Amino acid sequence: MRRTIAALTGATVAALMVPALVTAAPASAQTAKTAQAAKTDPVSALKRQFRTHRGVKLTENTKIVGAGKEQRAIFTRRNGVLEFGRPGLVASDLTTKFNLPTQDGEFKGLFTPSRTISLKGVSYTSGGMFADSMPEGKKWLRVRGDSLSLVSAVQQIISTVEPGTLKATLAHTGARRPGGTWDGTRTTVHSGTITLGELFKVSPSVRAMLGAKPTGRSATLPVTWKIYIGSDQLVRRVVSSYTESTRGLNSTELTYVNDTRYTGWGTKVTVKAPPADQVADFDELTVGADQPEDPIRELLTN
Repeated sequence: MRRTIAALTGATVAALMVPALVTAAPASAQTAKTAQAAKTDPVSALKRQFRTHRGVKLTENTKIVGAGKEQRAIFTRRNGVLEFGRPGLVASDLTTKFNLPTQDGEFKGLFTPSRTISLKGVSYTSGGMFADSMPEGKKWLRVRGDSLSLVSAVQQIISTVEPGTLKATLAHTGARRPGGTWDGTRTTVHSGTITLGELFKVSPSVRAMLGAKPTGRSATLPVTWKIYIGSDQLVRRVVSSYTESTRGLNSTELTYVNDTRYTGWGTKVTVKAPPADQVADFDELTVGADQPEDPIRELLTN
């Protein structure tokens, strides 16, 4: 869930055209620059961004549509920054806001805005569904290990900042066309379909999100996608869509449509943990017994 373009050396031609090259240096330099860009593939371009305290800005819009009679939907917006290091993605600071199908009712308090800081295998979340359960004087809930389970409903399932995921997804490209201008650069949009099982094999974020390997019909769940790649071969936009179904006493169906934009590649980023005296762990929370196990599914399908 790729290829090397060979370039002609032109050594003989260059030897015969020395005067022309000397008088037209700017054009020659531009040609060399273009030729160098042609040698770049999206995965290599991404890996070159993996520098200490460098990153990219992210804006992500998600629509989660239920199969209830009213076709209710939750709209979410996430924005913030991702920080890279030599290994790849090492930290993030993201804020999530919800737009509920109704502005009142028992679920309103569960979907208040939240901010999540993740680094060094620990995530800290302020606000959101656990805000009212925090001990006095504490603002941040700490989750050790990967905390994607807290935000998986609004997480882009195709993480193109993972080289393996980007490579596997682009291998399923079925079509290419001009994609317009994003982040100040012209793009080519690649589109196709990849299964959830294939994404699980290559994507660390999907493995953390799911927890267990998908089997049967879940493994073959199709995820349709569009990836907009700039002239510098860096990803500027990713759109994905899939429908999750459960069958049983309470059969439900949810469709996730996610649109992620990347801007400012190479931005200076330093993500820091919140003050230690403002942090609490799960065992310090006071969680009501009547809190829904899966509030998103209950809200959209009832």
